[in-house]
Amino acid sequence: MPRTSQQEDEKEHLIRSHSQYTLTDSSSIRSFASSSSTLANCPVVSNDIDDDEEKNFGLLSQDPSSEFSSIEKHQYTQSWRQTPLTLRGLTALFLRLPVAILQPLLPSFIFHSPPRKLHPTSYLDGLRGVAALIVFMDHFVLNWYYVLRNGYLSSPEDVYFLQLPIIRLIFAGRASVGVFFVISGFVLSYKPLKQIRSGDKAAVLSTLSSSVFRRSMRLYIPIFFGTFISMNLAYNQYFTPVPSRGELIPPILPTYSDQLHHWWHYTMELIFPFWAGGIDPNRAYGPPYNGHLWTIPIEFYGSMVVFLTVLATAGARSGGVRMCLISGICCWSMKRGRWDVFSFLGGVVLAEWSLITCAEEKRGEEERLPSHHERYEDEEPASLSIDTQPTSRISRSLPSLFRPLYTLRKPLNLALLLLSLYLLSYAGESPSPGLYYLPLLPFTPSIWEPIFLGREHFWLSLGALLLIFCLINSPTLRKPFETAFAQYLGDISYSLYIIHGLVLFTIGTYMQDKWTGQIGEDRWVDNGMGELVEAVVRIEIVEVGSWGYFKAWALTGVVCSAAVLWGADLFWRVVDQGAVRGGRWVEGFFTGRGRGRR
Repeated sequence: MPRTSQQEDEKEHLIRSHSQYTLTDSSSIRSFASSSSTLANCPVVSNDIDDDEEKNFGLLSQDPSSEFSSIEKHQYTQSWRQTPLTLRGLTALFLRLPVAILQPLLPSFIFHSPPRKLHPTSYLDGLRGVAALIVFMDHFVLNWYYVLRNGYLSSPEDVYFLQLPIIRLIFAGRASVGVFFVISGFVLSYKPLKQIRSGDKAAVLSTLSSSVFRRSMRLYIPIFFGTFISMNLAYNQYFTPVPSRGELIPPILPTYSDQLHHWWHYTMELIFPFWAGGIDPNRAYGPPYNGHLWTIPIEFYGSMVVFLTVLATAGARSGGVRMCLISGICCWSMKRGRWDVFSFLGGVVLAEWSLITCAEEKRGEEERLPSHHERYEDEEPASLSIDTQPTSRISRSLPSLFRPLYTLRKPLNLALLLLSLYLLSYAGESPSPGLYYLPLLPFTPSIWEPIFLGREHFWLSLGALLLIFCLINSPTLRKPFETAFAQYLGDISYSLYIIHGLVLFTIGTYMQDKWTGQIGEDRWVDNGMGELVEAVVRIEIVEVGSWGYFKAWALTGVVCSAAVLWGADLFWRVVDQGAVRGGRWVEGFFTGRGRGRR
């Protein structure tokens, strides 16, 4: 029977209505389905529209050429996507899983953390962090521009801006070593000195016993892991020497067993503190698996000197008498060429001075050591009632002759600060320290002349002591070292010191070699202290001082800085903090105090 035009029009109308339905969003479909299921439970009368739609759905679903089959597929697809176990959910799971695994490997500074509470000596933490960063800058900059080691006008060719006094402090790594030692003497003695002033002599003995017991673990556990990493890098030939520096880098031995035994021998040599010849800072031992660690045996030795000195002077009748006694030992040490002992015990004198002159709003207010004492110097929090004297009380007790000096304390402190920065800029490697330091030569004791880098260590030690003295006396000068960035550097300072050489002589020197050709072929020679690399520089190289050389230096600096900060952060969280917790647990195990505490 032929279709009438009216039937054809009705069919086209139905198809258009269903096409419009296909274009509706999934929310409309779900809304329609929900309303339909609700209406199905209600006693309502069916109307023509409902009947027509039911029929038309059935009719079109039986027609393969119609669009209604796609509507059903769309409905089922939307329904599947809304179920809990969906492709979208699985994708999110697999994306979150690597993040959860890799999150511990990311630097801690990219995550939000609440602001830390600062304490009266938090600035020392920041100062140590800045000093560690300067050591990194020293080794990086001088790998490329070794001429900057010399002082300004120490020769006619040394006329660079960065060689000027105070300016050169941005890469004055040797000055940072003196700062490290003074800070160590300060923080290691701070808690027992507070206990002495409070009259708790039993607590002093307990504190010193704990510090001596844990000190070696605190210093040498990170060294053990750091040199082990260096050994593996050496065996896989990742180290590249720099001919201008003559740096000690690890040798490459035929088998892993040989490499492991070699590493073990030199590591035990490094951490053994009872050498027959003693520890001499003027002939320091540079271990082949990280030559920058020559300071660690001196650090351990100086720590023991601090503990013994505090114990020996604990019975002094006053803090002033104790300061005079220890100051005398400092002078005697400097007379004998022991700048390390001078620096450590100078820190003890400054700690006593800080306790005496600390101005507190409430006398006897409880004070806690900053967190860096636990992280780096292995000290415990202390809440002690301290008998301190505000500066104003001291000024009233001064003779009238000295009171004008007290009124000028700020200008005097500023002058001492400039003097300390000037001394810390001393460059003594070349025969002449430069034009601006010639006036100091007549005042250098003769005993320092034959000592390796003797004049430099003499003036740098004095400068480090003066710098911290100025910071103690000025809250304004302490503020830069109390910023969040400086405090973070203080957190990772020890790890940064251990890790930075591994990055500079793998990634840094590799990039320097590829971009400038300054490395060349290398060969091994025996210099009496281990294996030293001599390199034959290539003929075609990028000239030092050229624009291309500077661009290579800048880009390498960005890469190395990022790698050092990331590596130090990870090493700090995994190894450094673990060493602190492990040392406390071992102490608790043997002493029974706080056993199992981590």
